Amino acid sequence: MKVPIEDVEVIIWDVDGTLYELSEALSRDVRESEYLAIEKHTGWERAKTEEEFLKMYKKVTPSATEVVALICNIPTFQAAVETEQFLDRLKYLSRDEKLVALFEELRGFRHFILANGAKKNIGDALKALGIPISTFDEIVTSEVVGVNKPKDDGFLYILEKTSLPPSQHLMVGDREVVDLMPARKLGMKTCLVGSIKPSMVADITVPTVYDLAQIIL
Repeated sequence: MKVPIEDVEVIIWDVDGTLYELSEALSRDVRESEYLAIEKHTGWERAKTEEEFLKMYKKVTPSATEVVALICNIPTFQAAVETEQFLDRLKYLSRDEKLVALFEELRGFRHFILANGAKKNIGDALKALGIPISTFDEIVTSEVVGVNKPKDDGFLYILEKTSLPPSQHLMVGDREVVDLMPARKLGMKTCLVGSIKPSMVADITVPTVYDLAQIIL
């Protein structure tokens, strides 16, 4: 079914879990990198690290990077960069011709990345997937705005860059609380990726990111 979002001019993309699926192995590696970053600062044993992490994750903040920052008493952007130093996601990624074709279909839109990671690593992931960094006006992370989603700083930064009404932006992500709810609150349109069940939060729900073009074009 086509969704009436003809006025959308800008698509804002999450990365992990959106442009590619998060396998169990990659998810484990992501969590391991977060624990290692914490242990680097605290010297804790693993049991203590897990205990303190789980006390805060999804209770204090839905952003794991924010949890690392809070535990280590460091800025969020530093936590993002340090966590990524322990993570090699490229071993899980390869050129995705279907994703390349999707961005070719969507070339009439402006594109931004808004992700909770480090800019360099996100750029490396895009290259591995076959998507030129030049596809995007900008890769926006905590290195740019100081905080992670679901805080709205990154969304507001993009609105300032485009000088367009919020309703002309579509946020595409795989997490309702982190990616979509803050965008919706600001008046952006939203798309949930990775679900066959319609979302109560999103304007559009698609099983895979590849299904987006046939709905919005």
